[in-house]
Amino acid sequence: MRPPDSTYRLQFRNGMDFAKAVALIPHLVELGISHLYASPVFTAVRGSTHGYDITDYNEIDPVLGGQDGFLGLVRALKAEGLGIILDIVPNHMAAHLENDWWHSVVEWGRASAFAGHFDIDWNGPLTLPFLDRSFDEELAAGNVRLALNRTRNCLSLRYHDAPYPLNPASYAAILRDGGPVLERIAATAGAAKPKDAARLHAEIAAAFPSPAASAELEDLLARFSADTERMRRLHVIQPWRLTSWRTARDHLSYRRFFEVAGLIGMRVEDPAVFEDTHRLALSLVRDGLIDGLRIDHIDGLAHPEAYLRRLREGAGDRAYIVVEKILQPNEALPPDWPVDGTTGYEFISALAELLTDETSGLWHEDGISAAQDAVRECKLQALHHGFNTEVMRLARLAARLGNAEVRPRHHTAEAIRQLMTALPVYRTYVSDRGASERDRRLLDEIGAQASALVPAARAEIALLVAALKGELAGSEPQSAFRTRFQQQSGAVTAKAVEDTFFYRRGDYLAANEVGADPCWRPGGVDRFHRTMQERAEKMPNGLSATSTHDTKRGEDARARLYALSEAPDAWTDAVRRWHGMNAGRIRHLPGGDAPEPSAEQFLYQSLLGVWPVEPPRDDAVLSSLRERMIGFAIKAVREAKLSTSWDSPDDQYETAIEAFVGALLDRRDRAFIEHFDRTARPFIQAGLINSLAQTLVKLTAPGIPDIYQGSERLDLSLVDPDNRRSFSALASPAALPRTPTAGDFEDCKQWLIGTCLHFRRDRGAELLAGGDYRPLEVQGPGSRHAAAFMRSGVGGLSITIVPRLVFGHVDETRLSVRADLWRDTRVTWPSDCPPRRLRDILTGATIEPWTRLPIAEMLRDFPVALLVDA
Repeated sequence: MRPPDSTYRLQFRNGMDFAKAVALIPHLVELGISHLYASPVFTAVRGSTHGYDITDYNEIDPVLGGQDGFLGLVRALKAEGLGIILDIVPNHMAAHLENDWWHSVVEWGRASAFAGHFDIDWNGPLTLPFLDRSFDEELAAGNVRLALNRTRNCLSLRYHDAPYPLNPASYAAILRDGGPVLERIAATAGAAKPKDAARLHAEIAAAFPSPAASAELEDLLARFSADTERMRRLHVIQPWRLTSWRTARDHLSYRRFFEVAGLIGMRVEDPAVFEDTHRLALSLVRDGLIDGLRIDHIDGLAHPEAYLRRLREGAGDRAYIVVEKILQPNEALPPDWPVDGTTGYEFISALAELLTDETSGLWHEDGISAAQDAVRECKLQALHHGFNTEVMRLARLAARLGNAEVRPRHHTAEAIRQLMTALPVYRTYVSDRGASERDRRLLDEIGAQASALVPAARAEIALLVAALKGELAGSEPQSAFRTRFQQQSGAVTAKAVEDTFFYRRGDYLAANEVGADPCWRPGGVDRFHRTMQERAEKMPNGLSATSTHDTKRGEDARARLYALSEAPDAWTDAVRRWHGMNAGRIRHLPGGDAPEPSAEQFLYQSLLGVWPVEPPRDDAVLSSLRERMIGFAIKAVREAKLSTSWDSPDDQYETAIEAFVGALLDRRDRAFIEHFDRTARPFIQAGLINSLAQTLVKLTAPGIPDIYQGSERLDLSLVDPDNRRSFSALASPAALPRTPTAGDFEDCKQWLIGTCLHFRRDRGAELLAGGDYRPLEVQGPGSRHAAAFMRSGVGGLSITIVPRLVFGHVDETRLSVRADLWRDTRVTWPSDCPPRRLRDILTGATIEPWTRLPIAEMLRDFPVALLVDA
């Protein structure tokens, strides 16, 4: 198929279902969208807010409208000429009793037909880390009881509302003192195999058709539950162990998604498991109902390339396939992957190059070095704490490497930690075919770094690096170790950087984004152009994202925060003043101040990102902002893991943070609010211009523009769940306002998107889908304040001109940059391309065939320009 012209990401759940999506189709048509880009729609845990906790890969979730609702949505889209791309989740599934496969594994243990579907270490009992305290403590408190699960028709250990099924072989230990009916069930259960599960459950259902008929059983279960010692013995003979959720960081028998014990890894490398987990998704592709797939967390899979080849074979060459993959600086998508590109996080990083002042005093060598040290500390903290169980599992696998004389011993776990900490990318992709030159170089480099830091572990490190490169004899042990190491390294980096370091660093939040380099130093327009040229050559069909369900901030909040790089001293002075104004709101706790200075700065900058465009005079606006910021603040300090955390929350500290944020936005004390608003005004004005600039660049640069739900208008969202709030679709204006103001921004942005997307789907289709990318030189006094590029090829050419670094240069009365900034500043026409007559499709203005395009003229009526053949 032809790749999409554009996508519109829609988050199902939280009030969005198929019927409501159908109602949005006229809005998508008006915008010029070619494909709906749907979040996971397969059946998930009841009440799921995101759909990534799948319980049935082969059912469309009835909560959303089921199969009929989904088919209705597809038909409605196709009737308007739109397609659909579906987000699928091959890496993990819900470890939840609503999941039939998981329930079978809990009930039957390793004998279950689905035991091999999940990534479980069967060298011991299956751990179920879902208790608040230890099993003995919960048992003593009376929170664990025997019960008949009438939904599943099996006996279970019920913990609150969760009935964990007992292995049928253990029924006799409970029912042997019962009457004939119970004895018969015990005998049937004792002889049952997993293939007999349906018959056993049917017999139980028939024996106890109603609560009244089960009085004998209920009495027996109550008496048994009261006997603590018998309950302990019953627990021990199960193929699983109920444990506290806190123990998952030290002992867990299955691979998780990151640190989430409720999401269990899948073994999609097994062809049978692949078939079972992809049956419905691939049938939807083959039947022509969906046009493409988005693959979630590709780096969590055992063998990404092999998986993608199998997926491509099943989906066919015409399906559009993109992967969620974080690319670090100078890292390319593996060339052998049969995909169209990534979901676009790297495009956000490219925009940071364009819109950040590379000459700012925010960046210096000491700061880069400090960031490197801080990231290393965060990685080691994650490996010692949240991922300790995974490190220990890797250490046990490592014990099988080499021979008796050279096997790892005392320092194995530390060697593993140091290697993962030194890895500069999310993972390597070594397979049984061997390592690529790139991966060999990476592994040698991290081996040298780790050895220098921990000389005592040098021998272990050398052996582990050899195993990772595939240089040892004995393919099975080194393959198992290599696979686990590679699956884990990305999760460690993500948690350490995105979910820890980026919540500790508060000096420039615009750079704290998914996929961003934590040690980044901006390269300005030149680096942006190089990145786009490479993108046009290597990944022209990847998505170009600016907001997603995973981004830390909405695109317009980030665009506003870019302006801080232009006025860091002014911002620092304001923070210093606010610290003094709010000193009485800071709590002095035994462990330190709450908030501490770094957290206070982080909160002020976060507040700037979401501050209303118009001064917040309405109490309802302040109340909503207050509620959002309090929720965000608690999440932020927990993610930072300095004074509180998710697994060890400090109630006193968090209460102080809530009070501090609440007091800042208390309408009864407006001194801070009014001063903050005055300070924010120039950043807000510059941010609106930045927003229009990044929007036009996304729509015209190499890649496929992706619009996140609602972000066609103002998107000042915070991290999830704030960015998954419901939204309302509004009609686009028929034309741009003659002299747009800040109050017209949302209409201007939506109009800009619609105008450009319709151009992409019409006469600009070939040009913007596959045209060359050519930087254009900007000359003159204001040259550093603008960027321009040309797309040329089949269909003619286009020229994109956008402002940058406009803090302090914005017209306060309208949505524009002051003309004096552009005095004698021009875009130079390439010498090897004859000038031609152009038209700005945004304003309708005609431009004569000049060799030097005056920017003041180009941006007179609108802050950005898109010039095409007249």
